Amino acid sequence: MPISALLSDAFAVLAPVFVVAALGYGWARGKLPYDSAFITTFAINVSSPCLVFAALTRLHLSADVMGEMALAATLCMALTALASVPVLLASGLSLRVYVPAMAFPNAGNLGLPVCLFAFGENGLSLAVLFYAVMSVGQFTLGPALAAGRFDLGQMARTPTIYAVAAAVAIQLAGLPLPVWIGNTTTLLGNCAVPLMLFSLGVALSKLRLSGAVRALSMSAFRLAVGFAMGLLVAWAMGLTGAARGVVLVQSSMPVAVFNYLWALRYGNAPEDVAGMVLGSTAMAFVGLPALLMFVMQ
Repeated sequence: MPISALLSDAFAVLAPVFVVAALGYGWARGKLPYDSAFITTFAINVSSPCLVFAALTRLHLSADVMGEMALAATLCMALTALASVPVLLASGLSLRVYVPAMAFPNAGNLGLPVCLFAFGENGLSLAVLFYAVMSVGQFTLGPALAAGRFDLGQMARTPTIYAVAAAVAIQLAGLPLPVWIGNTTTLLGNCAVPLMLFSLGVALSKLRLSGAVRALSMSAFRLAVGFAMGLLVAWAMGLTGAARGVVLVQSSMPVAVFNYLWALRYGNAPEDVAGMVLGSTAMAFVGLPALLMFVMQ
């Protein structure tokens, strides 16, 4: 496929991210009303669990394929986090702030459409599995890392865990999902990405130049180490075809917006995390055509 076509499709996927974030930025700069506590709570407890549930209940994959992709996703996140620790310690940067941002990529609103474009419906199904595993980790380990402590009570109150469990149970039992439930969860799930991106724009309005410089360097590191770990996992597991491509794409995605929401909730340098989200997303936009050409060759 010509470079111009790849650039056009990449722009179509990534441009909405910048537009919605810019809207949040302008909203904050205009000093318009914004309730960050409400938006964060709604996104974590309602819209995101519905997004995961709706996506998983639409899958049509075997148990072996689901297990393979779940393992690959877990390894990618764990290895990326471990690889980042020595660099962060040597740089004198907080593990609480940066390890979650390194470990959890934007496998949802960026990774899913990219995988659909590159590998079709089968690739999208595989990408949803990767995203679901990442979501469980992000809603259990994510807050624990951001808060600096493990809170089993908080994990037990995380709705995404139950959304994943319910969706997997429905899939394995072969139960039909009532249309009204599917429509309701899809509708609520569609709220998640715009709300997160709008909150990101609000945070970026408070970003300082010094923080931006540091965030950009960490953004470049996150993309590089994510791609390297995805390549390692795909090779070690002997993945081929769409499965290999999905693992590489999802592991190489920029910092997930939800890392900012956890940082905001725990007062954990949210401006720095927001800078990494925007910086890594901008860099991903530049590098996406090359990444797609590599995985599709």
